[in-house]
Amino acid sequence: MSGKASVKSVLSADMVVLSGRPRPGGPPATRTLGLNYIQAPKLGNKDRADEPFAFAARNYLRKLLVGKEVMFRVDYTVPSTGREYGAIFLNQENIAHMLVREGWADVREIRASDAENVDVEALYSYRAEAQAAKRGIWADSASGIRKAHYNLEGDAESFLEKHKGKPLQAIIESIRDGSTVRACLTLPNDEYQYITLMMSGIRAPVIRQGVANAEDLVEPFAEEAKFFVESRLLQREVRVILEMVGQNGNNFFGSIQHPAGNIAEALVAQGLAKVADWSITHVTGGPAALRAAERKAQASKVRLWQAHVEKSKGKDNEFDATVARIMTGDTVIVRNAKGQERKVRLSNIKAPMRLAQQKGVEVASFDWEAKEFLRKRLIGKNVHVTIDYVKPPTDQFPETTECATIKVGEINVGEQLVLKGLADVIKSREDRSQYYDQLLVAEAKAKEEGKGKHSDKEPPKYKWSDASENAAKAKQFLPFFQRGGRTQAIVEYVANGSRFKLIIPKENCKMTFVLGGVRCPRAAGRPGEKAEPFGAEALDFISRRCQQREVEIEIESLDKTGGFIGSMWLNKTDNVAALLLQEAPSSKHSGVLYSAERSAKEDRRNIWANEDPNAVEEEVEVDTSKPIKKEYLDVVVSEIVSGGHFYVQVANQNLQGLEKMMSELGIHHKNASTAPESWKPRNGEVVSAKFTEDNQWYRAKVIRNVPESKSVEVIYVDYGNSETIPLTRVVPLPSQFSSLPQQAQEAVLSYVKVPEIKDDFGIEAANRFRDLVAGRQLVGVVEQREHNVMHLTLYDPNVSQDPDRSLNAELVRDGLATVFVKSRYARHPGNQALVSKFQESTALAKRERLNLFEYGDNTADDEDSRY
Repeated sequence: MSGKASVKSVLSADMVVLSGRPRPGGPPATRTLGLNYIQAPKLGNKDRADEPFAFAARNYLRKLLVGKEVMFRVDYTVPSTGREYGAIFLNQENIAHMLVREGWADVREIRASDAENVDVEALYSYRAEAQAAKRGIWADSASGIRKAHYNLEGDAESFLEKHKGKPLQAIIESIRDGSTVRACLTLPNDEYQYITLMMSGIRAPVIRQGVANAEDLVEPFAEEAKFFVESRLLQREVRVILEMVGQNGNNFFGSIQHPAGNIAEALVAQGLAKVADWSITHVTGGPAALRAAERKAQASKVRLWQAHVEKSKGKDNEFDATVARIMTGDTVIVRNAKGQERKVRLSNIKAPMRLAQQKGVEVASFDWEAKEFLRKRLIGKNVHVTIDYVKPPTDQFPETTECATIKVGEINVGEQLVLKGLADVIKSREDRSQYYDQLLVAEAKAKEEGKGKHSDKEPPKYKWSDASENAAKAKQFLPFFQRGGRTQAIVEYVANGSRFKLIIPKENCKMTFVLGGVRCPRAAGRPGEKAEPFGAEALDFISRRCQQREVEIEIESLDKTGGFIGSMWLNKTDNVAALLLQEAPSSKHSGVLYSAERSAKEDRRNIWANEDPNAVEEEVEVDTSKPIKKEYLDVVVSEIVSGGHFYVQVANQNLQGLEKMMSELGIHHKNASTAPESWKPRNGEVVSAKFTEDNQWYRAKVIRNVPESKSVEVIYVDYGNSETIPLTRVVPLPSQFSSLPQQAQEAVLSYVKVPEIKDDFGIEAANRFRDLVAGRQLVGVVEQREHNVMHLTLYDPNVSQDPDRSLNAELVRDGLATVFVKSRYARHPGNQALVSKFQESTALAKRERLNLFEYGDNTADDEDSRY
């Protein structure tokens, strides 16, 4: 019998699996054919090792034949086993002859009765030639032995950690189903490891046959999916990227890279596999390509998607809005352009639950952090809302719930929440965010990095006592707040235009706060309650301006119920009571309101006590009569805290004296470097400390003691860097080394706001700043000194003498800093030309989408703090 066939696989150098033509309704038939009159070494398995040269011989034939069409001839069949033996021809050349000639097979003993069917002399001649040349199996046997592991030795997680993310050369040895293969990996140490590999991000229909304690199972399209992969990958050379360990701990998930393309994407696009959520977060390159392939298959309704029905989207499912209130760590209220409020929940996001409350004390943990995260980023901001799905009423949520993706610019707030470890992703097959995969990836990253609620550390606890619980309790708090002057607070709730519920984070308390000096009309508190004229308008106005904003308050007295009476400021300067008066509507009641205000001003009552009724308010309180006085210093940056916060040394005689003092300090401590047993460093004390990095002694100030670890946190006063070190590395500073002034001076960049290290692009900003200042003597222009911190504009004299070419401006131009115009010096008319140059640089960075502006302009307009 003879014919044509394709070579499906090579079992050994003398045993080949042939494949016929595809059949309707199933894969093509196969037959195993042994090459007659020759024998080759056999590969091993989990029970026995390879014979010498078995892998190399099989590899030679695999590369020669797999996937190619050949001619074959069946000479005989062994009756007891049914195995066929014969010859295979490629381009009319006998494969057995080629193997013997190249030294990858030996000649069997040929009986006289078989001699007429084979060219005996040619085979023996080829063997003699290979033996003489020491080719293949005739070479030194030691060179033909490979170290192969058919079972994983040791821990799968350790193996993954060693090779994760690194492309490994591999051969696909067998296909179990469309998404599961057996692969032989070539490891960096030239050993071989056989593994079961499941393709990350997809699941093909299952074929389960001959498995112990399990029924045979062949799911629809399983055979077709298997053949699809076999015809493209079986015994082909690929690269495998390991990405995770399977649930049973014996197999791996990973991606298979082939020059012809991604097999996982091809399977999904053909409707032969579906995207698997449990592993898609680990796919190298991300999930976008697989999701796009799945959408293509769904649209075409091919194979697994024959019955797919697209979900129709409701009306008004996408709109711009302003965030009016943060309800919880996953639910917000937004106000659209028509002024209508809608309550929406972040799609597939579940914030942490509130802790059990204690009597008289409110307790919170990650639920508070999640809510605060949203408040700081969303409240009062313009956002883009896309309704992804609508949840019908349930026992837990009796109202219909709109679930949406909320974006500030191009930033998905839900994804950022998950990335910080402040929320979980709700897994669902039906109701999904349009960015579901990104949420899964963010959750996996947060878990891997131990962020937020995924940390092994004890969860944080925030406790607030209610200072307004009753009048007696409020009286106890009153003197403390009166002495404290202006206090930072957060408006938790607005009851009416002049009554608030505040959180005082610094003091761990809450309070009821009432605006002093004004009486605001009451709004309706309960259904059926009648509101006073303009009570609702006043409540709406103050809610829009103050709800969940950061404010400053100054307490003056108490009311009868324990409410604290005083003044409140927005943005440090806007008096909320004055804002209410300014907003009084033009109507039949407006004359009464303005008359009342004028009367109060003339009598200088309450908030007008220190006001001149005839004075004209200035928009900016900057003394323009005095010329700008600037100080110029030659400086060297000695320590970088962040891209805009650093320490400098002023280049003067003291700096030269520092080198001499450091040398003498080191010599002194060589002879005496232990502290008296009774000595304990105090907070604020200047000491000698041995720096961890170079084991040299430096002057340092103790920031705080850490008794539990017998260590102290210090800052090196001549350089600005800090660290926590054991007490054994700290000794008293000898008096002769304390006369030299401390050389490190704290500074920030003037006119600009630079991200902190922990913020987005904080590391990039710090690295860029380090590139600009490293190893250079700079000129620093002191714009302001505030609390021993210099506000500096830095120049590199070797680069430019142009006053507009500062290093501050370089960071702005690179999109790594934004312009900060609320400082006193930035508002001075004499500096407006320089500020304008900074703003021009910002516009260029925004136009080119650099760094902070990668997704457009999402910087906040109402930020009050620099660092």
